[in-house]
Amino acid sequence: MDKQSEGGSERRAVRRIPFVALAELTGMGSNQRVSAQTTQLSPTGCYLGAANPFPEGARIRIRLNKDGETFESTARVLHVHAEFGMGVIFESVTPEQQRTLDSWLEKSET
Repeated sequence: MDKQSEGGSERRAVRRIPFVALAELTGMGSNQRVSAQTTQLSPTGCYLGAANPFPEGARIRIRLNKDGETFESTARVLHVHAEFGMGVIFESVTPEQQRTLDSWLEKSET
């Protein structure tokens, strides 16, 4: 994924698509829990609307639920918009979880 510049202009290596799913986030090493909702999804991460986002760089466990399907992975917070949400990148995605993610992306693009 392309590194984001400090000046505010961003270039994404992967296109995000609008996507709404319920999200349960748990801080790794902290047990802090945050409920959120996705607004965008890509093959490598998502944007989550959350009033109390985790700090930039935080490692979390993410669980997305949509239409009876679940996606779970570890993730890292890439950027934070205070009181609005955060962008995360997925880490350690199993092949089974990747299939769920790919299915959601395919359905959302049509």
